[in-house]
Amino acid sequence: MEKIKALLLPLALVFSAIAVFEFGARYGATNMQAYAIASELQFPLNVFAQNEANMDNSSKEYFAMMIDKGIAAGAMHRQIWYLDRDAQAALDSLLGYALKVRGDAVTERYALMEASEDIPALNQTKLAKIREALAEAKVDLIDKAPKVAEQE
Repeated sequence: MEKIKALLLPLALVFSAIAVFEFGARYGATNMQAYAIASELQFPLNVFAQNEANMDNSSKEYFAMMIDKGIAAGAMHRQIWYLDRDAQAALDSLLGYALKVRGDAVTERYALMEASEDIPALNQTKLAKIREALAEAKVDLIDKAPKVAEQE
């Protein structure tokens, strides 16, 4: 029993060091993922916003699908509680612009997908979570956003 007692403190220190390292790695990776989602969404969003009037229907649909996928990923990612303030601001800034550009079309796309009977129940629950995240992001970033007159 005495040999085990002598090993408990070093063993506890090793496990606590592993836990601290894992938390730090997860925290850093989550923040970098927020920046990656924002930067991945930026190019197709700018192309779509600037050239929507000149695009044919297949190009519009392709860019809209890419943007909607990025919006959904960003809306889900912004719900992580340990997201850094700067990473959250970068993600929210681009996500707000993307939601303004796409309007209600992004929520309609996921509503139609959720209503489809071809999708298994597991994916239906994932789609429901995506729709909830989109609704929350829309309320936070568009409906509750300060107006230009209030910012000045």
